[in-house]
Amino acid sequence: MLGLGVSLSGSIAGAFGDFLPTDILSLSLWLKNNTGVTAAQWDDSSGEGRHVRQATAGDQATVSEGGLDFTSSEGDHYDMASEIEIAAQDGFTVSFVIQLTSVSANMCVLGLNSTTHFLEFTNPSGSDKADKIRIRLGSTTTTINPDGDDQFGTGKMLVTVVREAGATGNLLVYKNGSLLAQTSQAANTGDAEFISLGTRNADRFLNGHIYELLVYKKAVSGDEITNLHNYLTTKLGL
Repeated sequence: MLGLGVSLSGSIAGAFGDFLPTDILSLSLWLKNNTGVTAAQWDDSSGEGRHVRQATAGDQATVSEGGLDFTSSEGDHYDMASEIEIAAQDGFTVSFVIQLTSVSANMCVLGLNSTTHFLEFTNPSGSDKADKIRIRLGSTTTTINPDGDDQFGTGKMLVTVVREAGATGNLLVYKNGSLLAQTSQAANTGDAEFISLGTRNADRFLNGHIYELLVYKKAVSGDEITNLHNYLTTKLGL
């Protein structure tokens, strides 16, 4: 297991030519591993001040390995200090390192404390692993269906969801830095709104460990997404 803390951040930055996620424009939320994390609050390192908070002790996740370990049966969840809003047809990127403990029918990573917007894992096959990612934007729910079963198992992994800007609104998903083929191309041009972590609307609670999470208000691509993936996979031992 890699060590954590300031010295780690410095060594990782140096390994990639001093790259940091803040080098990419439009960073709106950065829950940085081992930085400002307590059971009650995980500080936002993006500079936008969207700290995630939970004042109720019984709804707090457990601090573990520099991140937060959520238990769905206990209703662990958090709210951001302010909402992330992305207009229809604008690009965005959500990138996070996670280890799912188990998978119920639907488990949210990001939500709005409403049924209208969310990003979640799902396992419609009824197995103990996640088959797909579902995302609701605007008034439309879209399933991102990677080619192959159980793409999102219970091991630690880096997952990145990118919505390309424009009228098509293609949704891409990467696992551990590799673009996953889809059975058919998922797309959704609706607006995105997120304010909750680990729940949709006081339901669909996450059962898993978030090590780090970032949201960009643009579709990160090219060298930038390669640098981001290299940074996270190396830093978190993937």
